[in-house]
Amino acid sequence: MILVRNTPFPPIFYSSKMVLTSDLAIAARLREESRVRKPSKPLQARPIPAGIRDNGRRYSIAQRTQCLSYLAIGVSRDKIREITGIPYPTQSNILKKARERGFDPSTSLQIVDYYVEDRQKTGRPKEVAESTRQALLDSVAVSRASREQTAEVLAYKHGVSYSTALNILREAGYSSVKPTRKPGLSKTQRAARLQFCLDHQHWTLEDWKKVIWTDETSVILGAHRGAVRLWRRADEGASKTVIRNRWKGYSEFIFWGSFSYDHKGPCHIYKKETVADKRLVVAELEAWNRDLEPSMKAEWEIATEERRAKLRKRSGGRKPMWKFSKATGKSEMRHKMLSLSSFVVFYSMWRR
Repeated sequence: MILVRNTPFPPIFYSSKMVLTSDLAIAARLREESRVRKPSKPLQARPIPAGIRDNGRRYSIAQRTQCLSYLAIGVSRDKIREITGIPYPTQSNILKKARERGFDPSTSLQIVDYYVEDRQKTGRPKEVAESTRQALLDSVAVSRASREQTAEVLAYKHGVSYSTALNILREAGYSSVKPTRKPGLSKTQRAARLQFCLDHQHWTLEDWKKVIWTDETSVILGAHRGAVRLWRRADEGASKTVIRNRWKGYSEFIFWGSFSYDHKGPCHIYKKETVADKRLVVAELEAWNRDLEPSMKAEWEIATEERRAKLRKRSGGRKPMWKFSKATGKSEMRHKMLSLSSFVVFYSMWRR
């Protein structure tokens, strides 16, 4: 006695000797065909190993189709067995299954794959409900802390095994990786970046050609940036291919570079500065400012006269006095400075 469940129809008890009506048979076949399944690998013909009973699964679709064709046109079963190697009981099963699926040689000899192919295997039912699977996936992307939970923690929270939690995460496309590191931005910095974008959103290519881009990076000679992983067996600890040498007195410095639309450079390497180096840079900067001050003062006087000419009608006010400062073009030392030659090239790029 068989109880049919999980169907659109009420539960019905069927006996193995009962014959279903055509309507119920068609409805059952439609439900079987529409049910979502994992794709199964096609069965291929293979020889029967020694000591293994023949269960009929070694016959390919081509062999079954050939057997069914011979049966339909009246070829003797002995001849069919001689040609295809399919025994009598299997021939009967092939013909019976084809007739149950709609094959009628009296009306049409056309054979389709559905008549001879194996029915879909349901396989082992999933032990984890879809709601549990979705709840586990949803809990991963909730916050920063949830992203860092291990598979053991997720498995404990949702009542599944460790291997099941791993399988669910991998099937959904998740991988365990190192977090992406980004510099933190305060609200003031975010507002400043947004304002910069709004102020320059209408710039043309010619405007951006006048911009000089700069950046710097730290360098350690003979070292890799970030963590390095490699493949190694337990007995390969002394192999030269898995050893990375570490030296005392390594060189560490800051590399600074700049470029514009059609020009590279200059670049500069910041090494550890001594007191003498700092004094030399200060002396070079003072000499540079002495040579620069006359031209900057002349430009300031022209700009001041033009501005005051527009304000002649207004009386009073103190006459502006020249003061060489950062606002009027004076170069000041902020943290580390470039060498004088690099600074000259950079300034010439800026003046263009």
